[in-house]
Amino acid sequence: MLTKGFLLMGNTSDNVESFAVAISLIGLAYTVISAGYMFHNLLTKQGRISELTLPATNLERFVWHAVVILIGVPLVFFCGVVVADFLHFLFRLMITNADIQSLTATYYWGDFSNLRNYSPAFEDFMEDYGYEIMTTAFIWGACYTRSFSLFNAWKYRYNIPITFLFYFILWTVLPLVLLFIGTMLFSEENVIDFMNWIMDANAHNIIIGVGIVGLLVYIGIWLLTYRLYKRAQLTTKRNP
Repeated sequence: MLTKGFLLMGNTSDNVESFAVAISLIGLAYTVISAGYMFHNLLTKQGRISELTLPATNLERFVWHAVVILIGVPLVFFCGVVVADFLHFLFRLMITNADIQSLTATYYWGDFSNLRNYSPAFEDFMEDYGYEIMTTAFIWGACYTRSFSLFNAWKYRYNIPITFLFYFILWTVLPLVLLFIGTMLFSEENVIDFMNWIMDANAHNIIIGVGIVGLLVYIGIWLLTYRLYKRAQLTTKRNP
């Protein structure tokens, strides 16, 4: 029993999903905030002096920041989840004999298979487009996260609220403006023709095209972030 529990760890099977959702939201917030602090040491003048006087090239310093954010942050979070999962197992083992499962294993191994069981149509759709959709969603999710590092390279202080403001304008204000302009410039027949063209288009090509655009955006975000990082100054209007 102890050996089996040690291998399974974690939560009882009836409340894994709620804990998994909470951990996912915490992980998303953790990833976004850490990306927004990619260049936190440049916040003060002394930090910028120390950064610029290090015996390394701009590229080497930038790669170090990138490695910490891309590898160090996810590794620390994952290790934290596993340790918390194991400690939770120990506490529950002392007070209950209920069926105990691993939060991490149940969530990461069972979530996709559960999604596939909603309906045969959904299962067929995932078989046809699942890998492309997941890859495209991952690429655009990475673009979203890296944009916080981009704004941190542009402005060292208050960059996270500024990034959220940018996305509020991009996702809320701009669509409303475009919708208003569209109603002024295009007729109902034009909209119907465009929707029919979308419906008749090859779904694979659309998904792959969106993924390629996302990949180009992702590369552009990194290049612009590095360009802004190279222009780090001791005193600027954005970073006094």
